[in-house]
Amino acid sequence: MDDVEQQGVTTIELAQREREFLLEILASAERELLTELGRTDSREYRDKLENRLSLLETVRARFL
Repeated sequence: MDDVEQQGVTTIELAQREREFLLEILASAERELLTELGRTDSREYRDKLENRLSLLETVRARFL
């Protein structure tokens, strides 16, 4: 069993319209995270936001 199988990957089928909608949501969430990153002074919170942004970018890359 490879790493992908061990992580419990879920596969879904999306219509083009659904895919585009999800990409819009991800882009909006990215903008919000970047805004919040610019506003925070807390190192701990910044790290959390950076981790979320990294995960978001990974997910979005799978749709492109």
